[in-house]
Amino acid sequence: MKREVVKQNVGSDLSKKDFKVSFRQMFSDQSIRIKSSSKFTNNLSGFIAFVKWIESKRDKDKSIPVRITMEATGVYYEQLAHYLNEQTDYYVSVVLPNMSKSYFKSLNVKSKTDKIDAQVLGQMGLERDLKEWHPFSEGLRALKQLTRDRSRLMDYKTQINNQLHALNHSYKPSKEVIKRLQRTLKLIATHVKQVEKQIENQVNRDPEMKRKIAAICKMKGLGFTTVAVIIAETNGFQMFTSRAQLISWAGYDVVYNDSGSSIHGKTRISKKGNNHIRRALYFPAIVAKGYDARMGKLYDRVFEKSFISKKAQVAVQRKLLLLIYVLYKNDQDYDAMYLEKKEQEKAEQKAKQIAEQEAQEKMQAA
Repeated sequence: MKREVVKQNVGSDLSKKDFKVSFRQMFSDQSIRIKSSSKFTNNLSGFIAFVKWIESKRDKDKSIPVRITMEATGVYYEQLAHYLNEQTDYYVSVVLPNMSKSYFKSLNVKSKTDKIDAQVLGQMGLERDLKEWHPFSEGLRALKQLTRDRSRLMDYKTQINNQLHALNHSYKPSKEVIKRLQRTLKLIATHVKQVEKQIENQVNRDPEMKRKIAAICKMKGLGFTTVAVIIAETNGFQMFTSRAQLISWAGYDVVYNDSGSSIHGKTRISKKGNNHIRRALYFPAIVAKGYDARMGKLYDRVFEKSFISKKAQVAVQRKLLLLIYVLYKNDQDYDAMYLEKKEQEKAEQKAKQIAEQEAQEKMQAA
């Protein structure tokens, strides 16, 4: 029986300057072969060359779609994903790091290089039915750029404030330099107000997003800008199907440092994720633990076990992220009494069951 190609996939591992690719094909007998491997620059000329390379390697039967599998690491995958989405009919899948990591472990792949990553992603795309990637909407793409612009301005503001503080405490500080730094701070403040207004206007263009963000902001500690950052960075949570995926992608997943009986290191979060989300939730977590009873109890519980305030702080940040995720996905308002109401409903249901059981026992006794 002649073997026929039934599926073909290109695994791509991208970095800032270039990306490695591995073209794999699956045959009717389920066997897999590596058709070819190569490397391209991570820019427009590289993308054009990449597509020409695929067309020269793909099966002659054009009805068999070409699938591209890449990992969502940083922002380096975005330009290629957008280019392929707009210029080709390829089936593009962008997998989250925790998903690819689990697949790597299932194959017992211990080495990690760009070439190996591309090969394994190529095989993953053949063996798994991966979800097709869809780009950000124009509104969310614009919102993401605006929220990141605000973040850069705030970083610059902190930098200038630190310089001004150091200068004011130095020997014979220059009045001209101080005035120039103060003028810079005023200019930054003006730009921050402008971009915050633009963020508000961008959200207002989408009534559904505006309503959902307003519902989430009913919780003390979560402000409009913070929630806007989370929604923009996650593309409205479209890529996520579970809480674990979101936690890993944001870099809040726990890393253990244990080896045999000799090494017992401290657990920590991986931080191998979206740092914009972690930065956005830092100060809201501080406020939330002081004003929200649930967040305060969570902070106290973690701190009493570890005596590490930073660990307790991170626990609150994770909880806030999951809370935003659940409320946004389910289109729900924040309810501070949610858990208490659930406990009350359980207690009432249990009391009802006990009453019904006692009534049945009385009827049987009679």
